[in-house]
Amino acid sequence: LAQALFVPGGSRLSICLCAMGCCGCCGASAIDAEEAITKVREEAPEILIDGETFEFAFAWTRDQIYFTSRRILMKDKQGFTGSSVAWKSFPYSGIKAFAVQTAGTFDMSMELSVWCSGISNGGFDRDSMMPSPAMSVSFKRDGGVDVLALQRFLNNQIFNPGVPPQEIAPQPEGMGDAGTSEFLDLIMGDAKAIDPKIVQMQLQADPPILLPDEQVDMAFRCGRDTTVLTSRRVLYIDVQGLTGKRVNYRSYAWSCIKAFAVETPGAFLDRDCELALWTTISHVSENRFKLDLRNSSTDIMGIQKYLCDKILGEDTAPTSDHANSCEGQADEGGGWQAWLCGDMRMLDASEENRKFHEDVPMLQGCETCEMAFKGARDMLLFTTKRLIVIDPQGLSGKKVSYTSLPWDCVQAFAVQSGGSWIDKDAEMMIWTDVFHDYRTEQEEYQDGDETKHRTIYLPEPGLSFLSFDFQKDKIDLCAVGRYLASRCSVLGSQSSQPATPMPSGLTDSGEPGLIEGFISWLGDDYRQVDPAELDSKLHSECSMLLPDEQVQMGFLCGRDTVIMTTHRAMKIDTKGFTGNRVLYLSLPYTKIKSYEVESAGSFDLDAKMALHLKAPWYAREVGTGLNIDFGKGRADIVAINKFISEQVIGSADGSSAVPREMLPEAPEGAIGSFLSWLGDDYKQISAEDVTNQLTNDPAILLPDETVDIAFKCGRDMMIFSTKRFIKIDTQGWTGQKVSYKSLPYKPLKAFRVTGAASHPFDTDAEVAMHSDAGEWGFDVKKNQGDIMSVYSFLNQKCLTDKE
Repeated sequence: LAQALFVPGGSRLSICLCAMGCCGCCGASAIDAEEAITKVREEAPEILIDGETFEFAFAWTRDQIYFTSRRILMKDKQGFTGSSVAWKSFPYSGIKAFAVQTAGTFDMSMELSVWCSGISNGGFDRDSMMPSPAMSVSFKRDGGVDVLALQRFLNNQIFNPGVPPQEIAPQPEGMGDAGTSEFLDLIMGDAKAIDPKIVQMQLQADPPILLPDEQVDMAFRCGRDTTVLTSRRVLYIDVQGLTGKRVNYRSYAWSCIKAFAVETPGAFLDRDCELALWTTISHVSENRFKLDLRNSSTDIMGIQKYLCDKILGEDTAPTSDHANSCEGQADEGGGWQAWLCGDMRMLDASEENRKFHEDVPMLQGCETCEMAFKGARDMLLFTTKRLIVIDPQGLSGKKVSYTSLPWDCVQAFAVQSGGSWIDKDAEMMIWTDVFHDYRTEQEEYQDGDETKHRTIYLPEPGLSFLSFDFQKDKIDLCAVGRYLASRCSVLGSQSSQPATPMPSGLTDSGEPGLIEGFISWLGDDYRQVDPAELDSKLHSECSMLLPDEQVQMGFLCGRDTVIMTTHRAMKIDTKGFTGNRVLYLSLPYTKIKSYEVESAGSFDLDAKMALHLKAPWYAREVGTGLNIDFGKGRADIVAINKFISEQVIGSADGSSAVPREMLPEAPEGAIGSFLSWLGDDYKQISAEDVTNQLTNDPAILLPDETVDIAFKCGRDMMIFSTKRFIKIDTQGWTGQKVSYKSLPYKPLKAFRVTGAASHPFDTDAEVAMHSDAGEWGFDVKKNQGDIMSVYSFLNQKCLTDKE
C-alpha cells in the first residue's frame, strides 16, 4: 500500500507514496482542508503556528499530508496500532526544486516530487546508484486532486512574486532551418531557441504553470522536451509516453543554482554549444542540469551574461585590497612546466580585465578581474564575484568552456608551497558545497563457476573539488592565499562585532604526570603556543593573514600548527624531509555547520576539537572538517568551545522561543521502570537549572544565551538553547570524558517529532532534525516531558525566525 517510509535510527527519510500497479488506485486522495486543520488543532494544537492555514490536504490509508501557508506538514501514523504519530515539517524556504507529473493514457497516477534541504535517502554507494533525495507523492487520478493547482500554489510559496522581471535580449529563433539541419538536431539531441513570448503565453494559459507576472526570458526545445529560463526559475518540461499526455514539469529555484558553465562550438562537425547548471541538490546525477544547444540558433555569450545577472546579481561587488594584479607585467611564457604539466603563471590582470570585457564579453559591467593565471592553454580568473576556469578544447582550441563558480560556493580552501628537487610546483585547492560527480565501469565477478559482469559506481570530484598547479617561481602564493581569504573568510559570525579576544590564561598549560608525558611523547597531541608569536610570523615571514586578521589561539604538534584567527580556522601542515612543502588549509567560520569539543578522560588522555563543513568531496577525501587532539591539560576545552561559539553563532538571535512550562514527571510503573533500566530514554528537566549550570561550571553558554528546553538521560543531556542545539555526551566509567556537540539553527532545514504509542512496550517519543550537518535526534520517555514543546520551539526557530 502507498505509505510514508521512515527508517528509524538512521539518516534516511523517504516520503515515497508510490501507487502499486499502473492504475493509480492506491495513491493519495484529496480531503477537506478545513476539516483536516480542525482535527489537527484538536489532536495536537502545538503543531500549528498562529495564523497558519491549510490550503490542500490529502490522505492515503491512515496517513495524511497537508500543504499549509508556511510548510508541507505530514502526519505519519506508525506501528500496528497507529497510536504513535510522527509530525514531519518541511518549510517552503528549504525547498530547492519541485516537479509535478500529469497522468498518462495507461499510467493513470499523478505525482509530486519535492527536493528539500537536509533530506537524504542514502549516500553514494559503489555497488548501486545513489537514491534520489526527492520526496514523492503519488495521487489517484480520480481522487479529486488537481496537480496543476498544487503546482500554482507551490509557485507562490517558493518563488517571490515581487521580483521585477529583467529586460532580456531575445535569442535567435531556429524554427525555419533546412531539412538536413533538422535531421541532425533530431539524431544528435540538439536544442534550439524558440520564441519566449509564445512559450510564456502557452504556460500562463494552458496549462497555467507560471505565475501571472512571471516572464519567460529564454526557451529551448529539443524534440518534445522544452527548457525554459524565466524571471523566477529554470523550468524543464519532459513529455513522456507514446501519446505525450504524461508530462513532467520540474522547477528549479534560481537560489538553488550554485554554479554554471557555457561552452562555445568547435570546428568542423562539432557544431554544438553547451549549457550546464550545478544545483544544491545532494545527488551525483541530480546535481547538474545539462543542455546541448544548436549553434545557429543560440547566442551562447548572451546566455552567459543572463546567467551572471541571475546568479551573481547585478550589483557592483567591492574590489579586494589583497589582489596582486601584476599590472604592467609582460608574459614571458610558462616554459617546459606549462607545456608538459600545465602549471600556471601569473598574468597582468588589468589586461585580462580589458580582454574579457571587450574582446570576449565574459564579465559583467560591474565586475572586475583582479588576478589572472595561465597554463599551457587553460586560464584561471579571480574576479570580484567569482572564480572562472577557461578551458580551450580540441586541436584548434576553438571550442572553449567557461566555468563560473561564485565565491559563496567555497567552503574551504588551501594553498601549498612547492617542495624541493622534483616536486617544485605550488598548488591551490578549493572545496565547494556542490555534490560530486561519478562514472560507471563494468566489473567481473564470480557467481559459482560462472563469470558475470556488474556495473560499479566510482566517484569523481566534478565541481566539488578544484585543484590548480602553479609554477612556484612565477606565482605570489601568499597573495593568492590572502585573496582567497578576503573573498571567502569574513569576520566571525558575519557581523561587525569586534574581534573576539583570546580568553585570559588560555595558554597556561597544566603539568602532565609521568604517564601522560610518556603518552604525549608517543602520540601526536597538539599543545598551545603563544598566539602573538604566530600572529607576527604569519603577518611577516609568510604573510598568509589579512592585515585586519588576528591570531587568537595557536596549537603546535611536531612541525604542524593549527590556529584560530578572527576570520577562520587554519591548519599549517609541513610535509617532506626538508619541510619546504607546506599546506595552508583554511575553514571560514561562516561555513561551519556544527562543532564539537571533548574533554580528556582518565585513560583516554586526549581532549578533542572538531569543526564540520558541508563539502561533499572534502568529507569523502579529507574528513568532515578539522579535527584536533590535545594533550590532557594542554588546552582549556571550555574556553575553546566559547571562542568557536562566538565566531559561529555569536550574532544569532538569542530570544526565547518557549512560552510554556514543562509537564511534571509521571510515575513510571513496573514496565516503565524496567524499560528505563534497559534503555536510554530522555526525560525533561528544568531549563533554568541547566542554564545556571552551563553558565558557570562549565561555562558552555554565551553571555546572551539561555536554555529553553532540556532533557536528561543518565549522565547525558540534550539541550535546546536560544542559539543552538547542544548534545552533552558523558563517556567512560569515571565520566571525566565529556563531549559537547553544537548544531546552530541556521543549517537546520526540516524536523520531525514522533509521539509515543499507547501500548506499554513502545514508550519512546522521538525528535529528529535534518540539517546540512546530517541528522540529529534523540528519544524521550513517555510522559516524562513535554515533547510537543519541542515542536513549538522548532516551529519558531525553523519557520517563523527564517521567514
